[in-house]
Amino acid sequence: MATGTALGMAIVCGLAWGVIEWVIPFFSLNLLLAPGAGYAIGEVISLSVNRKRSTGVAVIGGMAVAISYIVSLLSVSLLFGISFYRVLPFGLFNSFYHVIALGLGIFIAVTRLR
Repeated sequence: MATGTALGMAIVCGLAWGVIEWVIPFFSLNLLLAPGAGYAIGEVISLSVNRKRSTGVAVIGGMAVAISYIVSLLSVSLLFGISFYRVLPFGLFNSFYHVIALGLGIFIAVTRLR
């Protein structure tokens, strides 16, 4: 139950994340979108398993946030015809910034489910 819900939420949150990031290209908005996606994914997974908490469910939630990030990168390139290599975070600071945002999202999802 948790896996199906996580995959569905990862796709929905990833699409929303990618579109919002494309429409509002503000640099630090990713630091708000990743934890927001983590919270939404964690909360919906928690509701789908009747608020049961376990390490397995937390791992599923963390993986769903990572899948959501990948979907956000792919959605911008596929929906708007932008080359996939243009949406990848290149550069040391930009890559570090995306890793921090993704880590925050995974942390929020895992703490909601553990």
